[in-house]
Amino acid sequence: MAKQDAREIEPDRLGDIEHRVYAHAVRTLEFRLGDVCAAQGLAPKEARAAVERLLRMRLLRHAPGEPDAYAAVPPDSAEMLLLTPLIEDLAQRRQTIGDVREELARLVPLYEQGVTNRLRRHSVEVLAGPDTVREAIAALSAEATGEVLLSQPGGALPAEALRDSLDRAERVLARGVRVRALYQHTARFSRHTVGYVEYVTKRGAQVRTVGDGFMRALVFDRATALLPLQEGAPGAVVVREPNVVGFVADAFERAWTGASPFPTEYVREQVLAVSEDLKQIIARLLVDGHEDKVIARRLGMSQRTCQRHISEIMTRLGARNRLHAGYLLHRDGVSPRQEPSEEAAATRSDDLRPGPPGPW
Repeated sequence: MAKQDAREIEPDRLGDIEHRVYAHAVRTLEFRLGDVCAAQGLAPKEARAAVERLLRMRLLRHAPGEPDAYAAVPPDSAEMLLLTPLIEDLAQRRQTIGDVREELARLVPLYEQGVTNRLRRHSVEVLAGPDTVREAIAALSAEATGEVLLSQPGGALPAEALRDSLDRAERVLARGVRVRALYQHTARFSRHTVGYVEYVTKRGAQVRTVGDGFMRALVFDRATALLPLQEGAPGAVVVREPNVVGFVADAFERAWTGASPFPTEYVREQVLAVSEDLKQIIARLLVDGHEDKVIARRLGMSQRTCQRHISEIMTRLGARNRLHAGYLLHRDGVSPRQEPSEEAAATRSDDLRPGPPGPW
């Protein structure tokens, strides 16, 4: 019998007629269609279809020298005949998969070295797309020896981005590299971000938060900086020009000096202080005439949460509307000081506007 191509094998589900025909074949040494029709009360068309199906399943074979006669094949033998091509094909495919993986694995060091050399050659290089940015961050993180500075505005950090960066952060910290990260106050109310911060701070990282007024940047050893593209375009700019990198690092230090430590446990007084600080910033932005969505984006919170804070500010001032509130704030020079309610301070994490991919 010719060997069957594994791709041609499709299992046939046997029904009652096939079972009856096979039972008849087992009881006889060999049979013809007319025999099984008479014995089982089957129409010739039914018997022929059943026999063809049993032949495909290797449960019947043609009797030697009798092309119109058939004989039963034991199920164990049929299994071997039917599945051997599949098993052989599977083994061959596994071998092919292993060969391809091994061949591609040989190219990984070449690729990583090429990315590193490319980044070193250019004082300014534009990286298009998030995948290219991740590759650059991985290469620069692996080479960092002294310090990594991260400033990440935008509020709560996406859980997936936090998971992706966890191993990289742990490896950098394990080498003794100093890591300092700066987030916005609103990141304190994200459960995922708090968990991430608690994990990395136990391994030596320092994390602080500030309300507003700092740039998004990533600095490695004060020699290389990654900066965002304009208008939120996907990608980043790699900068190695010493004066530019020094300017970015100095801006980070100024923001760091005025920032507050990131608490990993709930402390009511700290929550109230952060909420009050956010209201002070919102008040200043209201005086400057910014819209709700602009204020929310700058502070890394949802527009709904921002509007809740604005409503509290207006209530404190006794303002009739936003215009009146802006006038009163401008007249007084500062926003009114009054301890907010704990319910107002405890901003829900699901109200926060997720920041861009991070933390690094």
